[in-house]
Amino acid sequence: MTPTHPIRLGFARGVAPNTWARRWTAARPANPLELVPVDVAYGRGPDADPEAPVDVMIERALPGQQPEQDDDAPRHAMRLYTEQIALVLPREHELAGESGIPTSDLALITLLAHPEHPAEWGDPAPWADASSAPTSVPAVLDLVAAGLGGVLLPLPLARHLTRKREHAILTLIGEPDLPGTTVWASWAVARDAEDVQQLAGVLRGRTARSARAERETADPAPASPDAARKRKPKSTSKKAGPPPGSRGAQLAAAKRRKRR
Repeated sequence: MTPTHPIRLGFARGVAPNTWARRWTAARPANPLELVPVDVAYGRGPDADPEAPVDVMIERALPGQQPEQDDDAPRHAMRLYTEQIALVLPREHELAGESGIPTSDLALITLLAHPEHPAEWGDPAPWADASSAPTSVPAVLDLVAAGLGGVLLPLPLARHLTRKREHAILTLIGEPDLPGTTVWASWAVARDAEDVQQLAGVLRGRTARSARAERETADPAPASPDAARKRKPKSTSKKAGPPPGSRGAQLAAAKRRKRR
């Protein structure tokens, strides 16, 4: 049975859920969707409201990783898309006016080490004092703004967290491509109800129209007899002539004699 309370969709920073929310409203107008921003860049993080945890979480994972699993509360996970990686520099940097930078030129940039910099993105500059290393993305962005170097981030997250007066965002151009972060939807196995499955379909890209088309294909409405008569093809046989000996038959014979 579909629950009457709103289904709660949590989402990490940088994720834009508005398109999904519009599709859900069109497909399930009687079942409200509540958007719950969660103050975390990677992973699920703590629920915004422990008294009302989210039903489905849109979370970000580093290259080669998947959403974390809890042995005591297993979860389903569905991959949605891959994010492009961008370079964030201080606004005063000599390259700040560029829109992009060749990936091969990253060797010329001092990349700041932080916990969400995977090995697949190259080796960042080590910190002389490990205790001074930033422990979060906002913290490392403060160091970028101070001019200490640059940082690689998913492009949507960079756009969400950077400050235009202090940071510049450059897309990466050419080879080699850096593996992007992946965005996933996850939900508890115990919460795998009909409404969550419907939301999973919306997250995959299903719209109200596609849902209707699936229902019509699965259970087509029987055609009415009137509709069948309307669709009856026209006969292609030649129209019969007038009965022999009738006035019409005599006129037709006279016309044929004149043509001769």
